[in-house]
Amino acid sequence: MIAPRTELSVTPVLLDQSARPTARSRPSRLSPVRRLAWIAVTCIAGGAAVKYSAPVSVNPPLALEPASAPWARAPQSVGEFGKPRFERGWVSPEAQLAHVHCSMVSALPSGDLLALWYGGSREGAADVAVFTSRMTAGTKTWGPPVKVLDRASVEGELGRRIKKIGNTVIFPDRTGRLWMVYASVSLGGWSGCALNIKSSPDAGLTWGPSRRLTLNAFFNMSTLVRNKPIYAADGRIGLPVYHEMATKFPQILWFQPGPDGTVEDYKVRNLGASKGLIQPVLVALGGDQVLMMLRDTSSQRALRTSLSTDNGWTWPDPTPISLPNPDAPVDALRLADGRILLAYNHASSGRESLGLSLSSDEGRTWKKHSVVERETEKEFSYPQLTQGPGGMIHLTYTWKRERIGHIAFNLAWLDQYRELAGGALPP
Repeated sequence: MIAPRTELSVTPVLLDQSARPTARSRPSRLSPVRRLAWIAVTCIAGGAAVKYSAPVSVNPPLALEPASAPWARAPQSVGEFGKPRFERGWVSPEAQLAHVHCSMVSALPSGDLLALWYGGSREGAADVAVFTSRMTAGTKTWGPPVKVLDRASVEGELGRRIKKIGNTVIFPDRTGRLWMVYASVSLGGWSGCALNIKSSPDAGLTWGPSRRLTLNAFFNMSTLVRNKPIYAADGRIGLPVYHEMATKFPQILWFQPGPDGTVEDYKVRNLGASKGLIQPVLVALGGDQVLMMLRDTSSQRALRTSLSTDNGWTWPDPTPISLPNPDAPVDALRLADGRILLAYNHASSGRESLGLSLSSDEGRTWKKHSVVERETEKEFSYPQLTQGPGGMIHLTYTWKRERIGHIAFNLAWLDQYRELAGGALPP
């Protein structure tokens, strides 16, 4: 079983909470003229993104690879069905950093699990770095954190000034190479993000150099990333991304991996008239169908979905479903039996509880399953799901912005668990 929530035997990186920021690190105030100029740039960039992002030279995918493709999913063993299993643990050590957030977890073809997150003195600070931790196949504990990105290393690789780094995702391709796409900001806040890509030939032990992607015709600003991709049968990868400057809407970045970690071609596609909806989650359903689920930043606070019938190339406008959304990201995973598992905050405001729901009809209706974390005035958010060796389902998430939590369970637990009387959490 996964080790209980005890601390890893690593030396934590402690921040000096008493240190005051220097004058250089304090945010500068913009003059009225510069503020108006920045607003104008924001509006123009948003309009340019809407108009110029759609590709003209990339053809739609004729088919998608199944989620169970052997290169996209860790080997499964017979223990997938049987006695219910539910286990809790930690990915990041206690007191690693003052602020820890935004995890990602990937089941690698080798059977290893690789988790990733960022941490620093606060979100958006110049000292934020990206870390990985590995659960080696055949073991049940996470290894010590390994720093893979920080502001200085990104500046060196890209040859440009970087103000901060943020959301990062990892995923394998059909050859077993591992890819990383991450957000960096040179000017402004998160709406000024650009995306960068790099890859690893050895499952994340070492990484090649970063390449900045040009995804917007105007200053190449305001594309962000959060969730895992879908895979076309011709080798292309469809990574869900989103735009935030002036107007918010979802997109898909289609790219073709080349030899030795190169990117042969890439284009970004806007996903319909989906304003105010970000951080898309894509679930390949088979038969040319892809389900998209979206975080709602509008006042309606309802989870939105859309169904593509041409492998994710075109989409109808998303519609609200019965589940609430407190302007928070979600993640979904298609299980071996065809059901869809959703990890999300079941509330119209706040992120005080993290729960699971299941759909047996490809996302048309949902049944609430359980609450796995809950505490008043605390945050449990940014869930990520993957299925690893032995059929275990792994959920990582932000725990109070202090650590990255880890919960693992199997299909038998999903089928047999019933929420305890009084709303008690699973043991």
